[in-house]
Amino acid sequence: MTRGTSRGRLRAGAVLLALAALAVGCDDETGDAALPERITASPASTAPPAAPAPPRGAPEPPGGGAPEAPGAPEAPGARPAGCPASGVRVEAGTTEAALGLRALGLVLHNCGAQPFRVSGYPEVAVLGERGEALEVTVREGSNVDSTARPSTFLLAPGQRARASAVWRNTVTRTDVVATNGTHLRVTPGAGAAAQTVAPADGGPLDLGNTGTLEVTPWKPYDTP
Repeated sequence: MTRGTSRGRLRAGAVLLALAALAVGCDDETGDAALPERITASPASTAPPAAPAPPRGAPEPPGGGAPEAPGAPEAPGARPAGCPASGVRVEAGTTEAALGLRALGLVLHNCGAQPFRVSGYPEVAVLGERGEALEVTVREGSNVDSTARPSTFLLAPGQRARASAVWRNTVTRTDVVATNGTHLRVTPGAGAAAQTVAPADGGPLDLGNTGTLEVTPWKPYDTP
């Protein structure tokens, strides 16, 4: 054996011994021993866990929702809906007819919270189908109720008064067009605005060609 050959074998043996030592001292993916499993722990959250959502249709817990705004209380003595600012409402009844004579009852209802002063006669005008005032003479008093006298009284809340509009369906002239109204504009008294009413049966105000309407005075409803 030559000296060069011996030195080559010695170097090869040293290399093998070094590799063996590395294999024994190292533990990687190429070795026989299993690598320990790496577990990365997330830091604990400091926020409290979210409360589970309530099932659909379940009632809200006390104080969980916004409270409902309470409705505005009604003012004491406030007039009901549909009651005019004057506190009185005019209504018309049905037309009573007999032998050409017509009578339409008018009712004054105190729908407000304060007494209403009633005096004398209602102020009445006859209106046409377009709401225009017709040329009709209105007379205070009527022969059909000659005993009625104008008076003054207080109409308490909830009480009623009554009067009548009276006319005759008479046609005596061919040169005068007959008057047929559809509504009455009634002013119930001082301080109250006029109100428009129509006969409850829808009948016309057929004044013929007399051109005249009579009204009786207001009186308490239960007065004969």
